[in-house]
Amino acid sequence: MRTFYKIISFVFQPLLMPTFGMLMLVNMEIFSVFTAVWKLHALIGTFIFTGFLPAAPILIMMWKGDVKDLYISKKEERTLPYLFSFLAYIFWSSFLWQTLQFPLFLVAMGIGSAISILLITLINLKWKISAHLASVGGFAGGVFGICYRMAINPVWLLMLILSVSALVALSRIELKAHTPGQTLAGFILGFLAVFIPCVLL
Repeated sequence: MRTFYKIISFVFQPLLMPTFGMLMLVNMEIFSVFTAVWKLHALIGTFIFTGFLPAAPILIMMWKGDVKDLYISKKEERTLPYLFSFLAYIFWSSFLWQTLQFPLFLVAMGIGSAISILLITLINLKWKISAHLASVGGFAGGVFGICYRMAINPVWLLMLILSVSALVALSRIELKAHTPGQTLAGFILGFLAVFIPCVLL
């Protein structure tokens, strides 16, 4: 069972969740008029800014022996990679706005994600909050926000996202990476940081 929890933690990690979100987004009806090349551009750009660039300092620190794993288990080691991720997400938001020319309420999700990372960085100085659940919460907040803005109600999708969120939380708890409180706080922070800008802008 521990292996299953590790797989869940790897698949639904912060470095991949924005790319999953973009994959879902570009396949929505509102983007049906765009070409496959444009959609691929959106996916690759999202992965570079939210996956590759945030992973780079972590991999370098792992190579130097400063951190032990990709998840940066010790909170004392998280500040520098988190700040680098914050900057990468700012550039991602600019990419969504200037290059892809997304509407403001979608760009707001990128900005909200950056704010979430900054808040996690500050909280992490005193308390180890779950970045996994913050990213899953941000994903959920984005989906709920888009559904609200577009007046759609895909109950099955919302239930699936909440089920996955609960599974990720259980995995982090069972792997002794976080307490229930740390996972819940991470999810709420990520959800609100993305959902609120999406529905207000």
